[in-house]
Amino acid sequence: MRVLFFIFLFFSYSFSIEITSAWSLNAGKINPHLYSPNQLYAQVMLYQGLVRYTEKGIEPQIAKSWEISNGGKTYTFKIQKDLKFSNGSPLDAYAIEANFVAILENRSRHSWLGLIHKIVGYKALSADVFRLELNSPYVATLNELALPRPFRMIAPEAMIDKSTKNGIKAPIGSGAFMLEESISGVRDVFVPNPHFVGKKPQISRLVMKILPDANARILAFESGSLDILVGKDAISRENFKRLSQNPKYQVITSKPQGTFHIAINASKDRVTSNQDLRRAIIAGVNKNLIWEKILLQIDPKADFLFNPSLPFCDVGLEKIAFNITEAKTLLKDKNFKPLEFVYVANNPTQKSIAEAIALDLSKIGLEVKLVASESTAFFQRQKNGNFDLIFNDTWGNPYDPHSFVASMLIPSHADFAIQRDLENKKDIDANIHRILNAYEEKTLQEEYRTLLFSLHKSDVYLPLAYDVVLGVYHKSKIKSYMLGNMENEFLFENVEIQ
Repeated sequence: MRVLFFIFLFFSYSFSIEITSAWSLNAGKINPHLYSPNQLYAQVMLYQGLVRYTEKGIEPQIAKSWEISNGGKTYTFKIQKDLKFSNGSPLDAYAIEANFVAILENRSRHSWLGLIHKIVGYKALSADVFRLELNSPYVATLNELALPRPFRMIAPEAMIDKSTKNGIKAPIGSGAFMLEESISGVRDVFVPNPHFVGKKPQISRLVMKILPDANARILAFESGSLDILVGKDAISRENFKRLSQNPKYQVITSKPQGTFHIAINASKDRVTSNQDLRRAIIAGVNKNLIWEKILLQIDPKADFLFNPSLPFCDVGLEKIAFNITEAKTLLKDKNFKPLEFVYVANNPTQKSIAEAIALDLSKIGLEVKLVASESTAFFQRQKNGNFDLIFNDTWGNPYDPHSFVASMLIPSHADFAIQRDLENKKDIDANIHRILNAYEEKTLQEEYRTLLFSLHKSDVYLPLAYDVVLGVYHKSKIKSYMLGNMENEFLFENVEIQ
């Protein structure tokens, strides 16, 4: 009897391993086909796409293989056999077709995405074969099918009247985890999906506490009530450096993701419509000092909108150097009213950088009014162009560069707002359309060279750093952990327990 008791205890311990982390917001309804307030990390945890983005490029996920034919306009996917959603229902080509019906019913909501404008047909040819038809070749097709949203699959039974545009019954996917519980403002709880085909999580429960304040998250981590923290803005650079000195903790960083930058608004109703002023701002900001003293040399320095290591982005642009004399010359005999610089109120890194830039610009005769904005209002300002300067990011892998430049055509992000009144905006848009319709590598390279030179010369971007995602965990609890290849791909199934 004693032996049986200890066996019971052993198995109870083995299968009851809880990991605790924290996030600033609840995961939301976790609808794979919709956006805020659904949190990207949770959508990646719960749902899968036909393919996934890896360090080696695009690899199979729901699809086991694919063929591209008809001059790059037809994609035929062979689906893995015997896949199931977390509720046990079949994940086959018919379920995928049902998802495409739901996604494209809400096509206008996804108009920022290049692939949405290309799809003219989709059909399950059998339970194991799904075909996608495009109106023209599109080089980013597989990349965009790998994104965290909207091309991720939910069980058709979880849709409302075969649709997802007005919500879902429950978040039922085929990813490594399922949502077990969500209490607003308190926590979200995730548990392993018993039908997941892939690396099985060692943990039996992931508790994501809701802690909006970054300092509160750090205090909770150091007190031991959190086992792991991960995310681009989950940890300040100062705390990351400090925690890295403590042997109890292991810090990790991802490879560079998107570009962290300042968007400078060229709209005719803003102070910054003047190009000499925009060029003076770029020349007058000491980016090296920001990188050394605020970003603490953690993220690689950036001089261009896209990292030159990305496909088609190494085009020989010339960086704009820090030069106070040049900045003052550009502003000579000109008077400008104060500039509005908008940042997220509870983001300490943005606040510190905004203050540093305001100080730099005061040295060349410019006054800056700092505007602390709540997160939702911040993104609304980005969208409607209510700013002179505002923080912005490109989106990282696998969005950059194709999906990000496609989004410049749509009035849903800061990029459209800052470009809309540029004299060469029509040329920029035509250039982007040519990229979206090109397939040959040589043509794409030529078109990207033209586009990136046009944007660079427009002086609407002040690049600061090529972002990395930060993480830290307790060595006493966690043996190892590896981040994913997308900014919001946390892969908690990679957690190895001590």
